[in-house]
Amino acid sequence: MSQNYPENVDFLDLWLEKMFLGQEFLTWLWLASEIDCLFPGPGDSDVEVRFEKRLVLETGQGQNRSQVVCQNPDRDWTEAFVALGVDKKVVQAHLNIRTELFECALNLPADTLAPQSVKMKATAAFTEDDEPKSQIAKFLSQVSLMSSLRTILDFLFHSFLKIRLSNDWSAKELPRLREFLKPWIISRENS
Repeated sequence: MSQNYPENVDFLDLWLEKMFLGQEFLTWLWLASEIDCLFPGPGDSDVEVRFEKRLVLETGQGQNRSQVVCQNPDRDWTEAFVALGVDKKVVQAHLNIRTELFECALNLPADTLAPQSVKMKATAAFTEDDEPKSQIAKFLSQVSLMSSLRTILDFLFHSFLKIRLSNDWSAKELPRLREFLKPWIISRENS
């Protein structure tokens, strides 16, 4: 299904116009994972999502751009929570995703949502008898795991879109996120 765009459309402008969606997705995923790191996944499986090590939050563009880089190996995101209070959104994050099939560490930028620096391993430990013998089998196993990762990321994004475009966004999800953030916003207002 292709969309017909006018011949004079500037795809760079279109991309910049829609980039906010990746930022909202990563911001929602981060906050939702801080409240409860388990998300329903495809099928009956759960997906565990944890934001670790590094978060980049940003607001504005060009000369008006303001950025906060939070590097916290202990997952102390106080500075990042405060940055949300001044309208910054997550533009890049280091995540750990775990399912029944795999565990994966990756960087995810909001502008493309294309995983970077992916380190992945199967969750179930191979026994020596089960371990693939050939390089081709190992390669195909990694391709299968990467495909599973892409399926999970797509599923999480579609879950976000489903709630973001529904009445539940303003009725349930935003109040839930605001309640979670209240201690950081209050402490910022009191300082």
